[in-house]
Amino acid sequence: METGPETPEWQRTWHGLWDILSCKWTFHIIRLLSTGEHGFNEMERKLAGITSTMLSRRLKQLESEGIVSREVEHTAPPSTSYRLTETGADLSRILRQIEELNPTEGDES
Repeated sequence: METGPETPEWQRTWHGLWDILSCKWTFHIIRLLSTGEHGFNEMERKLAGITSTMLSRRLKQLESEGIVSREVEHTAPPSTSYRLTETGADLSRILRQIEELNPTEGDES
């Protein structure tokens, strides 16, 4: 991945990446979106315990960082859906690998 002056900090430094991933709910949102496109209300239902305000904030942050893309359908009522960008999908694969390093509960190894 090439980086330049317009590349978000999280793509240039480990500290920047950690800032993104350490935000509450970010990991869960990326994991959910790794399964495909989801609407806002659907995400709110599937992410038990998240408030609509928190979900909105995290999605806006992830969108501004180029991890998530948003599409608004001009229907009545309007419908908004979210999906991972190519960069978000790359990040999701890395997070999945990190998850695989964590032994499951009850694992004797």
